[in-house]
Amino acid sequence: MTIQQCKYILEIVRIGSFSEAAKQLFIAQSSLSAAVKSLERELNIRIFERSSNGVDLTDEGSEFVRYAKAIVASDELVAERYSAPKEAEKLFIATQHYDFIADVFGNFVKNTASERYRYAIKEIETYNVIREVESAISDIGIIAIKDGDADIMKRYLGKRSISFTPLLEASPHVFFRREHPLAGSKRLCGGDLKDYPYVSYEQGEQNSSFFTEEITDALMMEKHIEISDRATLMNLLLITDAYTVGTGIMPSALNKGDIVSIPFDSGEHYIIGYLLNETRKVSPITEGFIEYLKQSIQDIVDQ
Repeated sequence: MTIQQCKYILEIVRIGSFSEAAKQLFIAQSSLSAAVKSLERELNIRIFERSSNGVDLTDEGSEFVRYAKAIVASDELVAERYSAPKEAEKLFIATQHYDFIADVFGNFVKNTASERYRYAIKEIETYNVIREVESAISDIGIIAIKDGDADIMKRYLGKRSISFTPLLEASPHVFFRREHPLAGSKRLCGGDLKDYPYVSYEQGEQNSSFFTEEITDALMMEKHIEISDRATLMNLLLITDAYTVGTGIMPSALNKGDIVSIPFDSGEHYIIGYLLNETRKVSPITEGFIEYLKQSIQDIVDQ
């Protein structure tokens, strides 16, 4: 069986006629018929039955068409994946849900993108950021590790041949809307927040404490909302008295100043850094993004 034979079958099904399909495929009808018969003999099935209306699929033929579509689709996907010019830059980033990374990525594309490139950024759960880097699907991962989990996380990453390079230590901050009842506070502690809904990112089945993106323990909260994307988080913070806890880094350009952050007394801090697969050579474009990321982090520190 060949991919070409699968394409022949799908074209016949689409048009409903051997003769018309042959015209569309620019081959002789006899050649098309011979290709179909050869495939039927190889698979020991009958794909088509002729009728007064043209050709109809048999039950076996209907089943085969489903496989043929999948085969052709996979072939086209592979062809598309590798048909881009070799000089095209490729950069795939996996990250936790951080506004400042989206901001850094946008400026990187604006200032450094070449004429041909293929970039991607995924905001996903901590465990999946690590898996993306481990499996070499993503070139670089960006996460924040809580200092109390640093040793456990480094051992976990080391077993997977993943390096973690720190970029910045950040104190936790509480985020909520500018009109929130606590918006005028200088600092906050857990007791100040007990009456308000707490919003955190869900981590799927991998819900161990060192995979969570927030310092605060959700199990201790009387009002808790789990979400999976930043858009939902923003909506909740903007229209309710809900809050979340994060690194304190949030570019105002992304929320127009409607979200404020206030230092949170927790006794812990975040270590923000990037992940690389130690078994994989770092590409020039990835190195360029790392340098851009470092400079952007330094600019944040200097503000």
